[in-house]
Amino acid sequence: MGVRRMRMRKVVMPLALLWLMLLPAELWGANLAAQEGGSRLRKPLEKVKLTVAAKSLTLLPFYFGKAKGIFEEEGVDLDIVVIRPPIGITALQAGEVDYSASSGVGMRAALKGVPLRALMFIQTRLSFSLIGQPGGNEKKVKTVAVSGVGSLAHYAAVAVLKRLGRGGPNDTLTYITTNTTAQSYASLMGKAVDAAILTPPYTSMATIGGYADLGNAFDMRDVQGGLVARASQLQEHREQVKAMIRAILRSLDYIVRNEAEVISYLQKEFHLEPKVAADSYGIVKRVLNTSGDIEESVLKSVIENMKKEAQITADIPTDRVVDLALLREVRSELQSKNRK
Repeated sequence: MGVRRMRMRKVVMPLALLWLMLLPAELWGANLAAQEGGSRLRKPLEKVKLTVAAKSLTLLPFYFGKAKGIFEEEGVDLDIVVIRPPIGITALQAGEVDYSASSGVGMRAALKGVPLRALMFIQTRLSFSLIGQPGGNEKKVKTVAVSGVGSLAHYAAVAVLKRLGRGGPNDTLTYITTNTTAQSYASLMGKAVDAAILTPPYTSMATIGGYADLGNAFDMRDVQGGLVARASQLQEHREQVKAMIRAILRSLDYIVRNEAEVISYLQKEFHLEPKVAADSYGIVKRVLNTSGDIEESVLKSVIENMKKEAQITADIPTDRVVDLALLREVRSELQSKNRK
């Protein structure tokens, strides 16, 4: 009996040791293969500079997408530079930066012959609200704070007040330039004006604080935030442009699908109170343009309004201002990928 056990040990023990030796090797081999596969799939990072007018919720897809690692997954090491839009567009034209998020300013420059193209739009509905003093109404409004006379904020304020029956030929309305939405909010809080045109989070900060919501421009069609590049960029750095568009689309989609996570992000990164963050998210979600695209009729209307403002009478082809071909190509590729 003892001899039989000895023999079994001689057979079984080597097999057991061999199995133990082979198992880690198999696991190690699988892990190595996975790592190699991951490195093949991981794209090398390319430094990309983007100018924005301000760190605002209008441009949330850039900030959130960067924090979430979406841009890095697309091979983009995104450097967001806050700079006044006219200066940013000049820097873009000179090749000092790669992209601008100021779609409206970029399109106006393109209409004047600057070789730039708007490639997609974060919003095609405006996120402005007209906020008045506590207990106020449209009849009490005589002074309105806007970021700039002739700006999109000014246009929105005029449109909202017109709906409220204000702005006629004998109406006494004064628009006061503050340079930024933050300063418009400060002017309202300091009672320097009767009303201010605001965007999130300032809209929510004011209304939750008891200030009067006189109306909004959420259904008004125009472009607010997007991606602008040099025309040459589309050919010379085609894959980089596609990577940027893909990252923005993915960020937009993630934002509208993950409310709790995004609200938490707003609280932390924008230093917002929970109620303000939640209310601001609701406004942002309502106006975000998850497709990045724009209807042809709306685009033509936007361009015509820009031409009137700039007193341009020449017939300018749309494709000299906007090029949505790569956006539509990327969307088609993403849709095909999601169907698999």
